[in-house]
Amino acid sequence: MENVDNGIIELAQDKKFEIRELNLGTKGKVGLIPSGLNYIVKAYRGELPFMDPFAVYKRLVREPAITRYYDFAICDSPPELFTPTIWGLYAADFIIVPSNLEELSIIGVKLLLKDVLPDIMYTAPRDKDIKILGISIINVTKHYKPGSDTLMKLRDSLIKFLKRLPRIVYEKIYKDPLFNTIIYRYDALKDLPYRPRRYETPLKRVIESDKELYNNIREFTKELIDRVNNFEGLQ
Repeated sequence: MENVDNGIIELAQDKKFEIRELNLGTKGKVGLIPSGLNYIVKAYRGELPFMDPFAVYKRLVREPAITRYYDFAICDSPPELFTPTIWGLYAADFIIVPSNLEELSIIGVKLLLKDVLPDIMYTAPRDKDIKILGISIINVTKHYKPGSDTLMKLRDSLIKFLKRLPRIVYEKIYKDPLFNTIIYRYDALKDLPYRPRRYETPLKRVIESDKELYNNIREFTKELIDRVNNFEGLQ
């Protein structure tokens, strides 16, 4: 959204915010607390509570009614250590790290795992047990298949890298650091922002229009839930 004055920043500042109900064409209740492009200007002007990484976590603890209608609260953060990303990391119980297969993306993942997430774990409240569900490979061509030579080499490289981290960190990373399900690049999603009246099209309908996309997301969701329910850390 371009301009937001009652979204995630206001939640973090203990101000009035609004949960927007979304029609995804699915069963159950789906809500959104948005971010806005105008927040970039607020960050530039120093108007965000930068000094409190626990801002969102503390608000959710003080006001459990915020999430009472929801089974999951998902924080989709920008791919840099912008203030809302830090809030999300400290508020999280489980973390998914998305990446494509470009060199800089993989380097960014390693920096996050080596230098950022250990700090989050060491300084999080004692009652929080943050777990990293794994690295999800996204937005790649269907040339890359689970078990392919490229992905197996990446998995082996990541395991060796993670084993060099402190035990308290790598034991909180899922035993298989790469999700088996790959989220491929789909035309049905690529051109979605340019469709007329896209906000009136339930996302479920968009996904179901491509059977392969539908099955891909379904498999990823099943794997995600299995990793949550049967978490085993790297040994």
